[in-house]
Amino acid sequence: MSKKKEPDKKVTVQKPELAHQPEPQYSRSELIEAASSFGVKPEVVAGALKLAGKESMTRAEAGKAIKAFLERKV
Repeated sequence: MSKKKEPDKKVTVQKPELAHQPEPQYSRSELIEAASSFGVKPEVVAGALKLAGKESMTRAEAGKAIKAFLERKV
């Protein structure tokens, strides 16, 4: 009888993906206080939020709203 060696089986553990976690929502006051993180003055953030018509947003949404506010025609 010959003994055949079976190939080693690799065990893979799947980690839950982080991309499926919802982004945190920030209130109007939190976004205005963090205006310097967007590279603008608090007045710009306040105007962008007013133009967007929202009281809370994610960081990405706030960035888009600020960009739209700065690029609008006056």
